[in-house]
Amino acid sequence: MVQRPRRSVDVFKVRPIVLWPTIFLSLLLQIVLPVAFPKARFFDFPLIVTIYFSLLRRNKMFGIGLGTLVGLVQDALSHQYIGLYGMTKALIGFLAAAASGKFDIEQVLARFILAGILVLVHGGFLLGLEHSLLESPPPFVPLDLLTSVLFNVAAALILFQVLDRFKKPA
Repeated sequence: MVQRPRRSVDVFKVRPIVLWPTIFLSLLLQIVLPVAFPKARFFDFPLIVTIYFSLLRRNKMFGIGLGTLVGLVQDALSHQYIGLYGMTKALIGFLAAAASGKFDIEQVLARFILAGILVLVHGGFLLGLEHSLLESPPPFVPLDLLTSVLFNVAAALILFQVLDRFKKPA
């Protein structure tokens, strides 16, 4: 059997003084922006933050924990049922951490594609949970899902560049 050489994978981290305010700010923006700007409902800043920090740490358990924590706080602050965002963000945190070991996430194109896929999976999984668990689930609007993917990917590319300034090797 021929073994392929393993490539080294860089693991990064950020200081807690950057991590926690970023999470808090993303949750705050998620609450405040849709009130002022109705189109801001398509953005999911806590999702973008979960994807970024899970990609950065490359640790599946960290991704699950971060996603669960962020999702449950988002559930508590929204008018949704408790647990829906917690489950979906935990899945996305896991998938982002798993994908970060397979792809070079330092390249913008890889980030673009990965963020788009993860936002789409988040929307699909959330929709599936709502339809299977809720008595009267919201209707499926494909255009809203596509708009959400485009808005979140655009925001992710900007936010990823800003947060990259605070990362350091683990």
